[in-house]
Amino acid sequence: MYLSRLLLTGEKLHNPYEIHRSIWQAFPEAPEQDRDFLFRIEKRASCKAQVLIQSHRQPLEGLEGIRLLATKRLKLELPEVGSRLHFYLIANPIKTIKDEHGRLDRNGEVKKCRVPLIKEGDQVEWLKRKLAKAATVEMLEIDKQLPLNFRKNKHLGKIQTYAFRGNLRIQSSEQLCECILHGVGPAKAFGCGLLSLARA
Repeated sequence: MYLSRLLLTGEKLHNPYEIHRSIWQAFPEAPEQDRDFLFRIEKRASCKAQVLIQSHRQPLEGLEGIRLLATKRLKLELPEVGSRLHFYLIANPIKTIKDEHGRLDRNGEVKKCRVPLIKEGDQVEWLKRKLAKAATVEMLEIDKQLPLNFRKNKHLGKIQTYAFRGNLRIQSSEQLCECILHGVGPAKAFGCGLLSLARA
């Protein structure tokens, strides 16, 4: 696993979806492969974005619009069960609800849509559910972030993200590794889900 910091430049980076597309360019050797990286936007201006990336492959250097600021290879080793860790996560806490009018989708099933969780109590419970098999959340602070307005093809959308930081206690090292490797929650194409840990 690699942890890297990239500086992206380009006129389209005001659209968060274009940041995801730009990062793909750093992994050109297997374009048909499913995304095997997570990222978090650390700094952003209209035509620049600095991102932290966790990936299975090492990002390439020398590509147009992409500057590799730092990279290192990491061996994923967690302390023993019961250990306490600091964590940091940018996430998009949501719930899925059924269409209140009972409208059907193409498969004849009731349509479902995602709605953001805006109450802090609901956000806390969301995170606890996501980490339930891996860790116990012992201390938590939640900060609302600026919304991400994006355009994908001809569709406009908005993602509301929150910064979760605090302490957790490991319940299962294997399950916590899964959370690290695969991310937590939806909207990973918009910089959500990367779980960062440090010793408490």
